[in-house]
Amino acid sequence: MTSSPSWYATLRREAKIRSGLVLYGNTRDLFWAEGNQYCTLPTLLTRSLADFTIQATWDVVEGLRFADDSHARRWDRIVSQGPSAPAPPPGASAYRIPAAPAPASAPIDLDELIARYRLVLADPGERPLLIVDWSHLLVTQPAHPDAGERRWLLRFGKALVGDPLQPLDSDHLRSDGGLLVLLSANLAAVPPVLYQGEPRIRLLSIPTPGRDERRAFFERHFDDIRLAAPRAAPGSLRTPDRPGSIEHLADLTDQLTVTDLRQVLALSRSADALTPDRLLNLYRLGDQRSPWEELGEDKLHGVSAALCKRVVGQDQAVEHVATMILRAWLGLSGLQHSARRSKPKGTLFFVGPTGVGKTELAKACAEFLFGDESACIRFDMSEYNHEHSDQRLVGAPPGYVGFEAGGQLTNAVAARPFCVLLFDEIEKAHGRVLDKFLQILEDGRLTDGRGETAWFNEAVIIFTSNIGATGAPSDESYETHFRREVEQHFINTLGRPELLNRLGDNIVVFQSIADPEQRRAILRRKLDPLKDHLRERWGIKLHIEEPVLTHLLAAARLEHGGRGLLNAVERALMNPLARFLFTRHAKLRSGRVVTAQLDGDEIDFSLDDV
Repeated sequence: MTSSPSWYATLRREAKIRSGLVLYGNTRDLFWAEGNQYCTLPTLLTRSLADFTIQATWDVVEGLRFADDSHARRWDRIVSQGPSAPAPPPGASAYRIPAAPAPASAPIDLDELIARYRLVLADPGERPLLIVDWSHLLVTQPAHPDAGERRWLLRFGKALVGDPLQPLDSDHLRSDGGLLVLLSANLAAVPPVLYQGEPRIRLLSIPTPGRDERRAFFERHFDDIRLAAPRAAPGSLRTPDRPGSIEHLADLTDQLTVTDLRQVLALSRSADALTPDRLLNLYRLGDQRSPWEELGEDKLHGVSAALCKRVVGQDQAVEHVATMILRAWLGLSGLQHSARRSKPKGTLFFVGPTGVGKTELAKACAEFLFGDESACIRFDMSEYNHEHSDQRLVGAPPGYVGFEAGGQLTNAVAARPFCVLLFDEIEKAHGRVLDKFLQILEDGRLTDGRGETAWFNEAVIIFTSNIGATGAPSDESYETHFRREVEQHFINTLGRPELLNRLGDNIVVFQSIADPEQRRAILRRKLDPLKDHLRERWGIKLHIEEPVLTHLLAAARLEHGGRGLLNAVERALMNPLARFLFTRHAKLRSGRVVTAQLDGDEIDFSLDDV
């Protein structure tokens, strides 16, 4: 079994010197305690801080409850009779807080609770521990508490300060005082006025279980989980290798709570036996079947050829994408960084001139992996060029208008976790927006304004950029120029070399399309959707003669790449074709052929039977 988490030692140490603690974060989870059982955080605190003579927990629903009856009796005695007064120091008058008018057993609100805690705190024979649970629900607006909330905040502060006379001799320094603990799931819900500038209070974050804790959990409960061995037949109950499965589960469950782990156990027993990867996909994403695992070896052997059907003249870029796909299919993505396998399946940065196939390759990748081009989810980063545009991606913070709607990016990934995320023209985004990608590329997750976590570990992340497209100097190579421009942009312009480091060697330079044969091949493919539409809508066939293709190539601007070809097709072919078909739409029927031929500098059309 594992040793206690690091925050345990911090808690015990700070409890001896502070008057108050604010524990926030993973406070609603379950925690392993002595006696081979799990308990809530309030129970764990009372067990861990057993040297306090009175231990009490309060929340607005359950009211005040004690560790045992003896603690309740001592609390009631002090509240009803007042604290026993110690002998006053020489030259000082006795000091006593008046007793509360009502007994401690009556229902009390937080204001009255803290007043009574001050009474118990003033008793020299007692060392009280008071835990206020669910404190993140006590204040409506933490930055602007109302009059009633300010009242209990004032009592809280007075309790922290303690007696007016506090000798600082060696005997008093060796004696421990009381402790008031607030448990909050969210630090932002605790009024800052309570702890800012207050050395008597220590903020302590409660993290999710670390890897050692998760491994210990699965060691305790491995007999309770149903797993299938890798490549086992569907529905097989064969138990996989115990040590290897425990280590694998500990890696896969990064950032999950003990409550999550318990539910993973229950899920494994309510479904067919699954491998650890599929079990976690089912729990996190709601889908046990991963398109990555369903890629057949025969299909993967033809990945480069499949991508080249849509992207012409970018053999190096295609091979880079194909290698990424093979690495992801083998489960090797991100293993050089961590065994957690929480990173995205692949991260690529496409850079090059406009119209050379960057977006097309991303769509081709999505179609190959997930069988549907719509699995490529595109974000135009020119729309995120303001400082607060990051809120559109992840949602507004709690308390702001629209925060309950979530973010555009997190919602998209939650709805379709198996996807290609295309961030087009990334250089136009504000630097604050780019900071969000640090967590995505490192941890494979992002939390929205509602506190919901979106997982990116099944997605491919592709950035595109035109940085350096103004032309490469003659004294350096084409690829060197673009790589240098990207590095200078992230380091000098944005001041974010850490994001460049996350990209690593995945910067893919796209070549300009100048070869006439490659341009002709691109043009033919761009005309296929037009031919398909005319055949499906009107039943007619469009035949384009070779001189027309040559004319369109000459009319397209070379520096605009593929987009220049599309513009030429629209201007010189589709516009006159639309007028020709409109004037003859009554004659359009299945089996007829429209022929496009060159007549001087114009494209002419004729309508013939097959």
